[in-house]
Amino acid sequence: MKKVIFIAILVLGGCTLHAQSDSGDFTLAPQIGLNLSNYTSSENLNNKIRTAFNIGAIGEYYFNDRWSLRFGLLYDSKGTKVTFSGEDYIDKLNYLAIPLHMNWHFGSNRNWFLNFGPTFGVLLSAKADLPGGEIDIKDQIKSSFDAGLGLGIGYKFDVADSTQMYIQYQGYSGFISLLDTDFNVFNTTSAFNVGVIFQP
Repeated sequence: MKKVIFIAILVLGGCTLHAQSDSGDFTLAPQIGLNLSNYTSSENLNNKIRTAFNIGAIGEYYFNDRWSLRFGLLYDSKGTKVTFSGEDYIDKLNYLAIPLHMNWHFGSNRNWFLNFGPTFGVLLSAKADLPGGEIDIKDQIKSSFDAGLGLGIGYKFDVADSTQMYIQYQGYSGFISLLDTDFNVFNTTSAFNVGVIFQP
């Protein structure tokens, strides 16, 4: 039994040691995630979470085994849902999101990571699902540009010699009001992502 435990420790140790990266390393990670998006406002909008998705790729440049620069391109679905008189009204805002985050790797084998920094977004489309059908609302959105703060935490693990997977929670809080009204309305998102990390 002790021999089995010793072998298991060696195997796990060998797997997790690869999680540490050196200065100058670059990785690329396609990812997909579940978005729980909403609007926040000083006014009561009577709105609820919209379930959507994101998909894209994340690049990462390592300064050392603890710090890296994380950036990427994501198709990022946002919006909200309002239920009125038993009918659902859903805003569907789709962005090209560009995160530019510092990433801190921690834990004894640097498997955990915490990223933070600005995320920029370009509005690709804006539609609303109404009881009578779908309409285009892009002209009603104040700006085709969005920006906010991203903050996330995740865990990565080896699946092959130069391939890892990660699971991650990523939050986003927008700074730019969506509507031209007397009160502000901002995008917010909570996302649960999975990705595969390749080292070219």
